[in-house]
Amino acid sequence: MLRYLLVIGGFHIAAYGVMMVIAYFTAILFASKEARRKGIEPIYIQSLSIWIIIGLIVGARLWYVAEYWYYFSGNFIEVFKLWEGGMVFYGGFVGGLIGGILYVKIKKFNLWEVLDIMAPGVAISIGVGRIGCFLNGCCFGRVTDSWIGIRFPQRYLPPVYWNHLKRGLIPSDALYSLPVIPTQLISTIDLLVIFGILWGMRKRVPFKGFLFALLIGLYGLHRFIIDCFRYYEGSALVLKVLTLSQALSILLMLISIVLIISGFKRRRAA
Repeated sequence: MLRYLLVIGGFHIAAYGVMMVIAYFTAILFASKEARRKGIEPIYIQSLSIWIIIGLIVGARLWYVAEYWYYFSGNFIEVFKLWEGGMVFYGGFVGGLIGGILYVKIKKFNLWEVLDIMAPGVAISIGVGRIGCFLNGCCFGRVTDSWIGIRFPQRYLPPVYWNHLKRGLIPSDALYSLPVIPTQLISTIDLLVIFGILWGMRKRVPFKGFLFALLIGLYGLHRFIIDCFRYYEGSALVLKVLTLSQALSILLMLISIVLIISGFKRRRAA
């Protein structure tokens, strides 16, 4: 809806990038607050975040490029234009998790405790980041005639407008895209709810790693459902049935269940 916040000649500030920065510092704010409550110096969380953000950016972009390789294979230089948007949470999740684990192992912290500290902040930061997706016009939903449908303007050719133009759904002189389901904003609402659950339970977790297990389970459920309403190219589907994200959502939900069951078993055994 507002792809660029400032445009001066060839210089522009992308709303997507600004929201990603806000999301990052939001996560650090809540994680530092929780770390301090647990007796861990926030400086370690801030250092950890650098490792996570590097892994997140690389992983999120690579996953997005893989989903839309039909486009990037012929426009390879576009792979590096991160300010234009185009990242996938699951790629970022895997990349960020790898970066974070490396740091935790180097500093010899308790991995599960750190994951619990980060979990609420991660949830709310994803929600904030989805606002950036909405402003950028990416990660959009399917065309709809319902009252929730939102049209994106032609200005700056956001991905949703360009997609409809490419598919012949709108004429070349159309001022707006067709109305689509605002899956980005729905995701923001869902993630705020998940954040509320995690933040409210953080002082009474039954075992270390519980909040992290709950996060990946709830997010997996959310993402599986929201992907039913998102638009994807055929190349982003697995066996023409599930999206790549839905397939990983199922895996995350299973991992969550295993972690929670094993956690309670360890608690009983102790």
